[in-house]
Formats: sequence, structure tokens, C-alpha cells
Amino acid sequence: MGKNLFRAGDNSLFFVIFAFIMANNKETGTGANAGDYKRVIKYLGIFGGAQGVSVLLSMVRNKFASVLLGTGGFGVIALYNRTVQLFCDTTGLSLSLSAVRRLSDTYCNGDDGEVRHCVKVVRSIALLTGLVGMSLMMLLSPLLSVWMFDGRANDILHLFLVAPVVLFIAVSGGELAILRGVKQPGKIALYTLWTALSALFSTVPLYCLFGNAGIIPSIFMAALLQMGGALYFSTKLYPYSATPFSRILLREGVDIIKLGAGYIYATILVSCSLWFVYQMITKIGGDSAVGIFSAGYLLVGMLPSILFAAFDSDYYPRLSGIFAQKEARNAMINEHIEAHLLVQMPVILCAIMLLPWLFPLFFSGEFMPALSMTQIALFALLFHVVTYPISFMPVSKGDTLTFAAQETVYNVAFVLLTLLGFCYYGWVGAGAGMMLARALDLFVVYAIARCKYGFRLSRRASLFFMIAISSGSVVLAAALGAVSLPWLRYVGLGVAVIMSAVSLFQLSRHGNILTSVSKRIFKRFR
Repeated sequence: MGKNLFRAGDNSLFFVIFAFIMANNKETGTGANAGDYKRVIKYLGIFGGAQGVSVLLSMVRNKFASVLLGTGGFGVIALYNRTVQLFCDTTGLSLSLSAVRRLSDTYCNGDDGEVRHCVKVVRSIALLTGLVGMSLMMLLSPLLSVWMFDGRANDILHLFLVAPVVLFIAVSGGELAILRGVKQPGKIALYTLWTALSALFSTVPLYCLFGNAGIIPSIFMAALLQMGGALYFSTKLYPYSATPFSRILLREGVDIIKLGAGYIYATILVSCSLWFVYQMITKIGGDSAVGIFSAGYLLVGMLPSILFAAFDSDYYPRLSGIFAQKEARNAMINEHIEAHLLVQMPVILCAIMLLPWLFPLFFSGEFMPALSMTQIALFALLFHVVTYPISFMPVSKGDTLTFAAQETVYNVAFVLLTLLGFCYYGWVGAGAGMMLARALDLFVVYAIARCKYGFRLSRRASLFFMIAISSGSVVLAAALGAVSLPWLRYVGLGVAVIMSAVSLFQLSRHGNILTSVSKRIFKRFR
């Protein structure tokens, strides 16, 4: 079995190198635009860099939480955080999308008075939705405690006390939308770092002093400091002013919210799906099981939060602006798929192989059962790299129903396949369920884009995707097989290193990225 696996990996590696050579020789006239490659890398640098530091600080915080509280305490944190997020997403109306669009248009085309008025509308809606979400969570605390904790009195009180966090997050989201809308990437990066630092230094001491009893105060303090940071950066530009019960402003707010109606539905659906999965895993395996699942899911979610940072701030507005131009639109989507595959493929492959060392580093030995699940789920991100740029097409077109349909298919598949896999095959089954859901999502999203909007993957993007899947399959097989055959770990690491070098060469070739970076370094040290 070991020899056969090695031969399969050897053949796949040969195919990978051959496919990259073919990609170099084809489509030279219609290949990716160097400017678009540089743009993707630029925005990954601005937003992904800050997000990356933020994620590392968050992982340090998670490390302390895992050591001090164990899998059970970590699971309780995950349940409370997921419940708070459910109310935030349900009542928050996705201001981060709809408000940014309106603010951006007003900032580019209107005068200062119009911008200030739009800022006031956004703040009023954010404050109102936060108050509604907080009140709703307080009212439903008894029912939630029955579902989550069998109706214990202490847990009703804890849910009641953590409800103001919904308000804090809503206000923070409104201020962040303002910073995005008025083009303040530097302040956004600083705010991202502040959020991670304040959470680290406010929660860890509470865990050290009070153990599990410090969970509720830590969630409260982290959200309060997050809101304080957002207000600090935004009020320097526009002093705070909000009238959440003004009918005139609310009417304008409704118009803003309509812009992101489909995204609101998708956000609520994602939050409900994750909350349901967390609750069911708790019912099946207890707080420890959901703590282990949460740790794995955090590591999987870490990469998209860094590497997809460019989309929220750059890609979506540009796609909306050229959507009617079919050829330019399709070329832009393909170029972003190619660039993100080249950037993310080596990161994902290396992460799969390094997880046996990263898990004990970021968490503790108690969380190692989620290793195989996380490795499979990381491999599934290769499907998501292609799906994500295409999935913006219905939103950019304003086709709310289509966007809602494709999001419904994925989230239903995610819930059913993840839970079925976990019930029958444990952690490996949960990871396989996530992978199948991602593959189905790609199939559905691409089918809709091709039939309804005339989108086709370019030959180059298709080749890069086949390369990513084939090399990823080799790396995943080596990572899973290394449990019984340790030498396979070197095969997987070798493939990951080779693909990293080839991806770097491709990025340099199309975007002259290495040349520009080296020039800046030499210029700095002259």
C-alpha cells in the first residue's frame, strides 16, 4: 500500500509540473493581466498583512484559553460566541456590505455634507439594530438556556449578561463600515490590530484569575474594547451623532439595506448553520467535542480571513462597476481566480503538512483529535478559492434570489454532510462532509454563472485549479497516511515546497512581483 501511494504521488507531481509548463506556453495573448495580479497582491498586503498579525495574536489568546480552560471551557466559549454572532447577524442587516456601497458612492460623488449625513444614517441604523439584537437575546435567554444548557438558572443569567455584546458588535460594525466607505485602509489595519491586542490583554488575565468563571466577563470586555477602538478611529473623521428612532433617517436606512438584501439572507443563513452544527455536536459529544470542533474550525477559518481580505475592500466594488461588460468582467474574475490560486495553494498545502506541529503550538494536546478533520477541511479550501470570486456575480448583478439560492444549497449541504460525517465516521467524517459541501458549492455556483451570466473558466484558470487539486490530493494523502507511515510526511512536504516555488515563479512571471519587491529592498538598504 505504501509503494502504491508513493507511485501515485510521483505521477501526480509529474502531471503538476507538466501542467504548469503547458500553462506557461498557452494563452500568452489572453493571459492574466500583470496589473490585476499586482492589485491582488497589493490588497493582500494591506489588509491581509494586518489580518495576519491579528490572527496570530488571536491564536496566542486561544492558546492560553485552551491550556487554562481545556476542551470543555473552550467549547463553552465557542457556544457563547456563536450564539452572540447569531443575533448579530440576524439583526445586523449586513451593514458591512450595503452601507459601504452607499458611503463609497457618496464619498466619491457627493460633498462633505452629504457624506456626514450618510454617516449619521449608518450610525443610527447600527445603533438601532444593536439595541434590537440585545433586547431579543435578553428576551430569548430562557429558551436558549433550555436548548443549550438544559435550562440551568446560572446559564440564563450568563446569556442575559452577555447580550450587550450584540450591541457593542453592532456599533463596531457600523463604524468599520464608515471607515471602509470613506477609504481609510490605514485606520482599518490599525483597528484590526487593536481588536486583537485588546482581546488578548483583556481576556487572558481573566482566564488566569477566574478560570471558567472568567468566560462571560472576558467576552464582554473584549467586545467593549473593540467598540471603543472603532469609535476612536471613526470619530476622528466624523464626530459621533446618531438618532436611531428618527423616521426620516430610518427610511433612508431601509434604502441602504435593500442594496444588500441577498447578503443579509446569506449572513443569517451562515450564522444559523454554524450555530446549529455547534449545538448538535454539543448534544452528541458534549462541551469537549464542540471545543475540539471549534479549534479545528478556527484554524480552517484563519486562512480565508487573511487571504480573502482583498475581496471585501477591492474586488466586489470593481466587479459591480464592470458587470455589464461581459468580456472584461469574465477576464477579471478569471484573473482573480488565477492570482488567488497561486497565492493560496502553497499556503494551504504547507498548512496541511505543518498542522501536526501547529495544533500543539496554537492549542494543547487535548485538541489533537481534530487534526484529520482540519487537514481535510483545509484541502476543501482549494474549491472555495475558485467558488468565492464567482459567487459574487449574482450580488454584483443585483440578482438577490439567485444569490440566496446558491447560498442555501451550500449551507444545507454543510450542515447535513458535516453532521452525518461526524455521526458515522467521527472527526474524519466531519472533515469529509465539509469537503463534499465545498465541492458541491463549486459545482452549483459555476453552473449558475455559466448558464445565467455566460461565465467560463479560462484554460489557464482551469489548469491552475487542476494543478491545485492534484497536488493537494497528494499532500492530503501523505498527511493522513503519515500517521502509520511517517516517511510519507517528507513526500507531502516535498510536494508543498515544490508547488510553493512554482507558484512564486508564476507570480513573478505575470506580475513582476519579485522584481518590484527586490528593487524596493535594495533601494531601502542603499
